[in-house]
Amino acid sequence: MKFDAVEIEKFRARTPKSLELWQLTKEVVPTGHAGGMGAFVPHPIVLERGAGSRVWDVDGNEYLDLRLGDWVLIHGHSHPAIADAVDAQMRRLVQVGAPEWDLGYRFSKLLVDRTPSLDKVRLFASGTDANLAAIRLARGFTGRTKIAKARGSYHGTADMLIVGNSILRAPDDLVPLGVSPHAIDEVVQFPFNDPDGFEAAIIAAKDDIAVVLIEPVMTAMAMVEARVEFLQRVREVTSRYGIVLLFDEVVTYPLAYGGAQAHYGVTPDLTTFGKAIGGGLPVSAVGGRADIMDLLEADAHGGVAPMSIMSTFGGNSAVAAAGIAALEALTPEAHARLTALGDRARAGIDELGRRYAVDLHATGVGHLIGLHWAPDRVVDFETRLKDDREKVLNINLVLCNEGIYQTFTGLFLTSTAITDSDVDFFLDTLDKALHTLGYVG
Repeated sequence: MKFDAVEIEKFRARTPKSLELWQLTKEVVPTGHAGGMGAFVPHPIVLERGAGSRVWDVDGNEYLDLRLGDWVLIHGHSHPAIADAVDAQMRRLVQVGAPEWDLGYRFSKLLVDRTPSLDKVRLFASGTDANLAAIRLARGFTGRTKIAKARGSYHGTADMLIVGNSILRAPDDLVPLGVSPHAIDEVVQFPFNDPDGFEAAIIAAKDDIAVVLIEPVMTAMAMVEARVEFLQRVREVTSRYGIVLLFDEVVTYPLAYGGAQAHYGVTPDLTTFGKAIGGGLPVSAVGGRADIMDLLEADAHGGVAPMSIMSTFGGNSAVAAAGIAALEALTPEAHARLTALGDRARAGIDELGRRYAVDLHATGVGHLIGLHWAPDRVVDFETRLKDDREKVLNINLVLCNEGIYQTFTGLFLTSTAITDSDVDFFLDTLDKALHTLGYVG
């Protein structure tokens, strides 16, 4: 991968203290990132504060934040209502390890009231936790063991979730280092956005599949939105064969009031949530049909629940307080504004591609924005592999040097703190990047 030499040197000149602190951190933390997510070239930017739509690094540089704390901060940084809720709860009660009826009830009720598929909800701490719990529920409910997921998908770091084709590593690397080789035997892969291909893959293993796990928008694969007819076929086929349909809405939930399932009009049996629902603090959830969720309920089974799933920090009081504040601020009007901003950004990217007659285009829906340089519109794993990643990464390098903070992978998100002028700044800077790199005349 070749990076623009001038822009690399500009990046280094802007961020010497980031480099110094990153190298210090790497002495005790592999990658220098305590959470281990994401990477920058040639080194990470070390941030020290954020407010609204902006962040500042340790070298004093200001950025428009389109990364949102790895897709978490749907209301931007230091949202007053969320900050006040967390501060008040930290002074009252943080963690009890026992039923905390008020916050846990109100947080769960907010999810149930706005999400079409939910009867009941259980709280966890991370997206991986939630997806593993949902898979166990589906296995217990169906008596089957295999899971089905799309090629190129990402649902977490557990063995069964990470095996198969992934956009995060070489296309033919099905079982990454350290993962049990037997995990791949428990997974059926299907093509995304291909109704007939999906149906064929499921029919071939229908007696063994407990759950179809799918993101309505393939976020890590570059915000690739599902076609409505594809999700409708997924629902029809899973219902026909008694397979649990699980929507992974860890990233997609802010797409609409009620999540991507409300946007698409397709109702799953189970849903997992995370990221934005916690207002910046770590929380996830599993929710769905009562007959499935009640596998965890002793009173529904003569006093002994068929299944027990523990989560020490699931329902943490401070987290629930933050989540309530975040969801209360995520009104229908807020969703509409997020979508309008996203639509404007995607349309602007597409317009630049048309104006200069190059392969630049956007994917995504709602607040999710993917930037691509590919000869065909990116709609699945195969078309995503045709993306010119060198161009995309260099574009992101210039964007960063010009004051836009993002993942360096061509993925961007809007927040309620972002304005129309921020989107204009992003598009103007993108136009500048194309000329700076000589990609357009």
